[in-house]
Amino acid sequence: MFSHRWGEGEPILHDIQGRAIYDMPPSGGMKKLQKFCLTALKRGYLWAWSDTCCIDKTSSAELQEAIGSMFGWYRRSHLTIVYLADVAESGSFDSSHWFGRGWTLQELLAPDTILFYTRNWSLYKNLESSNHKTDDAVLEELTRATGIASRFLTNFTPGVDDARSRLQWASSRRTTRPEDIAYSLFGIFNLHLPVLYGESFEFALGRLLGEVISQSGDISILDWVGETSTFHSCFPAHIASYRTLPLPPIPLSEQSSITSQRSASSNALRKLCRSLNKIPLPRFANRRLTLPCFSHRVTVVRRKGADPLSSSYAYEIQASGLRPLDITLPEELENIASFPGGLESATAALQIVRPWHSKSLGGSTKLDVAATEQLLVTLVRPFSALLLTELPHNEYKRIASSTLIAAHPIDVTSILQGKVRISNIV
Repeated sequence: MFSHRWGEGEPILHDIQGRAIYDMPPSGGMKKLQKFCLTALKRGYLWAWSDTCCIDKTSSAELQEAIGSMFGWYRRSHLTIVYLADVAESGSFDSSHWFGRGWTLQELLAPDTILFYTRNWSLYKNLESSNHKTDDAVLEELTRATGIASRFLTNFTPGVDDARSRLQWASSRRTTRPEDIAYSLFGIFNLHLPVLYGESFEFALGRLLGEVISQSGDISILDWVGETSTFHSCFPAHIASYRTLPLPPIPLSEQSSITSQRSASSNALRKLCRSLNKIPLPRFANRRLTLPCFSHRVTVVRRKGADPLSSSYAYEIQASGLRPLDITLPEELENIASFPGGLESATAALQIVRPWHSKSLGGSTKLDVAATEQLLVTLVRPFSALLLTELPHNEYKRIASSTLIAAHPIDVTSILQGKVRISNIV
């Protein structure tokens, strides 16, 4: 199978149907197609497939089927030939736009066997190999160019696990049609959703994210910064919002000092652990997110000094059970949510919340010492929080921030006094 960046004059199905491609003028995309077929033939293959001319794009049914099946086709290919038209014989992956395109992400992850070819159709760095995915030097360069760990490059499994990482891999990529960036991820997440060309990118991405939560309850996809989607307030308007790295895990050296506080509160911890095991999973249906979360009522909101050269607005917020925290918003808080009494009345409507999922404890349902220690370590460490504002009818809306909201619990006592509530977010 062929993977490449589309250029000018790419032949489509009706250009080559019933014709011998080697008899056609070798210009533009036709020359590239001829070289690809010759390269496959030299490798011993009698059949070759290219996305430019092996799909009837005038048939919406065939196009829908192809998009839904593409990951599987590349996964089952004996060899995927990647042509890097912008990489010279002595060049590197860093200079290639192939790594910045949306559809090529699955074309990199899906195949077991890949060979990279440069501009003049020589093997990348003249590495005579049957599979560049088995070459440590190539894998190191691929990881540097994509940010994807080598274990995923060589042994990738499609699905909704570790969804936040998969979205981060795609966050710097682009497609000609904006909605295609979402469609190009269907196979990576192993999701079967309708392709609706003409819908907005925000709706295409929103349908994808909603299905991820519906199938897995994965709350890691709520960890983003930037502009809110019109599809749902908990989803971003742009895939680039996932570029920001999530908060790092707590160091092992700090975990031991935290667990030393367990003995004084073991009974309360076991009680909290039992209650958390009864909490339902997050779910998304009818564009409504039902989200279990630890809720911290906002008690004080102060506007910090305004920077006339900045397009962001900074606030200091105090919330029950948390240390004071700073929040940066893309708009003035007063404009995002209507507070009749100004910021003074905002405290009645605002909450800082920690989304919760049973996987936060590794999926364990036991109430042994290890489980309570893990719960304590999880709850005491800083977490990426969401800022919610209350709406009528017991609903909430997320207020998007320009930076990650890093919330720090005050102490163990404040955590043990907390309770998980179910929030309906629109």
